Amino acid sequence: MLSVTSTTDRIALAAGAAVCLALAVPAPVIAGTYRAALCNASLGARHADAEFVRNSPRYQPRAACGAGGSGLTVTHEPGATKPGGWGAWTVHAPAGTVILSLGVSATGRSAGGNLPELLARPIAEPLTRFANPGLRTKRFRWSTSPANALLARLRCRQPSGCPRGRRAAISLNRAMFRLGDRIDPTLRAAGSLLQAGSRRGAQAIDVFGSDVGGGVRRLLLQVNGGPVAAHTVACQLRAKTAIRLKPCPDRASVSFAAATASPPFHQGPNRVEVCVADFAATTAANRTCIQRRVRVDNLCPTSNVAGTRLRARFAGGGRRLTVRSGRQAAVTGRLASTTGESISGATVCVATRVVIAGAVEQVVATPTTGSDGRFRARIPSGPSRQVRVAHWPGARTAVERYLDLSVRAIPRLTIAPRHPLHNGDRVRFAVQLPSPGHRGRRVRVQVRAGGRWLNLRTGRTRPNGAYRASYRFHATTGRRTYRFRAAVAKQAGYPYEAGRSRVKRVTVIG
Repeated sequence: MLSVTSTTDRIALAAGAAVCLALAVPAPVIAGTYRAALCNASLGARHADAEFVRNSPRYQPRAACGAGGSGLTVTHEPGATKPGGWGAWTVHAPAGTVILSLGVSATGRSAGGNLPELLARPIAEPLTRFANPGLRTKRFRWSTSPANALLARLRCRQPSGCPRGRRAAISLNRAMFRLGDRIDPTLRAAGSLLQAGSRRGAQAIDVFGSDVGGGVRRLLLQVNGGPVAAHTVACQLRAKTAIRLKPCPDRASVSFAAATASPPFHQGPNRVEVCVADFAATTAANRTCIQRRVRVDNLCPTSNVAGTRLRARFAGGGRRLTVRSGRQAAVTGRLASTTGESISGATVCVATRVVIAGAVEQVVATPTTGSDGRFRARIPSGPSRQVRVAHWPGARTAVERYLDLSVRAIPRLTIAPRHPLHNGDRVRFAVQLPSPGHRGRRVRVQVRAGGRWLNLRTGRTRPNGAYRASYRFHATTGRRTYRFRAAVAKQAGYPYEAGRSRVKRVTVIG
């Protein structure tokens, strides 16, 4: 279970929880697209994203984007205007975005040498005129190439200037843009969940996202590949249409409170992924994610007696040990205070995790330290495992040590029949691999010949980890004893080191 606390201005992080994640390697940018309206009364869109620009004081603006209004208008007041004078309502695409296409309703009137015109500014190109509106309201569109601006302009086109033009005007209304956001958002995360060491109980993760395009729309949290929580940022929308060209805020933050004792968290390592998505018609585009491996431990008990120095090793070895499958191992260690004094009566936890994807950690022993601060615990037989020895003096922080237990796979080889054979008889081999993960593993049946082991049969195991094969003798002379063994190599996903079976003998009479 998770609870969410959010702000859209800043993220407040306690100094002790300021553990940040580095940004993941960015994937190729997939431009997110969205629709935005301007000066559209039916959607409630006003004209805040339009700017009036002029090079002559004779051109005057008027804005009436409400119901029944004429829209954004440019007129020419009485008086002389030099050649090339102009005034225009200009709409710029927000930083990080481009105008992929647009549609606008417009009217215009030429008078006194002034010309009404609609223009677009394609990327890295000069202004391009795509329409000269007339007295009747018409719908005009631009989709020739991506652009970064739209202009509704009234311009003096007479070489001698424009002495008057009271009736000259251009008006635009109900503008609709399709924008492409080409820049991925950025993301930072911090909080107690991301601090070093195992975590337990309720933990916090604080997420901060920013975007220069359409703005931040969602912040999401996933654990072990499954969605856990999401925070949707309030944006200026009507249905799925933006009523501002940049509808969402530049920055947003959220604090997720994660209950690590509840699914989808599990004991042991967990993959925590945090994502930020900017505003777009789909959530697949313009998303940035970061991942962190978080170890959770809600099974090891806390101790009534606290220690700070923990030593742990395998009995008869060091921090690494290799044994045959079917054999047990033992962990020994000592718990002491900061000054090195033995801590007796303290609880220590020994947990193991099989080194395959998705495996959950298991607690195998919780020994108590003796008067000399020492402890010992047995690890049951099984596959290769990572061993964690932990001491929880309280519920917030653990003292931990990690050991590696490698196990050699010892296949069980059975040969039938057991009595002596003759030329023409067939010998049958049955190989059984230890679990887990023994399905589809490569197995070899080998025979000793000429002073070395040769592969006689190779194949893959069935779902139950068994492999069966046979061989017919046909060229034996005299009485001869053959030696056979089964071998398995180290393989990805199979939590065992390479190993071989005991040697079995077969007598053949030629």
